[in-house]
Amino acid sequence: MFEDIVSTFTRLRPTPFSGEVVPCNLCGSAEHDVVGRRDRYGNRLVNVLCKACGLVFVNPMPTEERVADFYREEYRTSYHNAYTPRKKAILRAKKGAFLRHVHIAPVLKTGDRVLDVGSGGGEFVHYMCEKGFDAHGIDPNEGFVDYARRTYGVPIQIATWQTARLKDESFDVITANHVVEHFRDPYAAIRRFHSWLGPEGRMFLSVPSIANPNRTPYGRFHFGHLYNFTYETLAMLARRAGFIQSEETPERSTALIFNKAEPTEEWQLFPDHYAEMRDFFDTYTNRRYFLSPTPYFRWVHRMKRLGGDMIMASVTRRPTK
Repeated sequence: MFEDIVSTFTRLRPTPFSGEVVPCNLCGSAEHDVVGRRDRYGNRLVNVLCKACGLVFVNPMPTEERVADFYREEYRTSYHNAYTPRKKAILRAKKGAFLRHVHIAPVLKTGDRVLDVGSGGGEFVHYMCEKGFDAHGIDPNEGFVDYARRTYGVPIQIATWQTARLKDESFDVITANHVVEHFRDPYAAIRRFHSWLGPEGRMFLSVPSIANPNRTPYGRFHFGHLYNFTYETLAMLARRAGFIQSEETPERSTALIFNKAEPTEEWQLFPDHYAEMRDFFDTYTNRRYFLSPTPYFRWVHRMKRLGGDMIMASVTRRPTK
């Protein structure tokens, strides 16, 4: 509990950056509406809504150098208050590894070569290795990668998607769980994934949805998320980069499975998405949110989950006989 309190105060510190105005990463438009001026901790962070396709992103965008420094040196301590994984984070990552495997199991084949982008403490890579897959990972944070190597003995590179030493067509499956929203250029990243995959490659992308009506409006934005996706914008970005949605993935989810295909200019699958998102931001306000029962049910659920995590963490600390 004390660690959580310290972590909260750590996150209140501003994340200064120099930035530049950029066009939309999906469609290239320079026309946008401002939909947020502050992050969830009250620090200045401008988010905009593209008028052409409905993508939401930070603009001005921090420079590539600032983003690289942040994820190499600050992200884990800023958002997790730890240089290496905490017990609660490890437990959640293990649960997440199991659930991710269940999600992608319908498209897995025996002996698949699997790459996890943003592998963190290595729980998913380790889980897939235990299941008999040839699993690898990349992550820019030295502390988390060192923990993964020491604890699980898994092959993870300390690298970003730009610097990873990987050969073309060297993987059958790539997963990126709550990762691409952190990239300064998600389109270029997904194109790189495309090159790493073999001809029958599959890709799993999972991101938080900015259009989730149960999300606290004042807490929508933070420096870690340079892009804020919906099902529609994630599907269109992947389509433009050369992927088609697998039949094994549900509609309108932001945890999607794709099959490798060819890049196309016919990616505009949802031409009315800007209008839908404009209506969303106009409708789901802080006032409406706090006058609904949603935040109070969420608080009760969070307290229950926190209690469960604390119990599980205490159990894992007990010495075995």
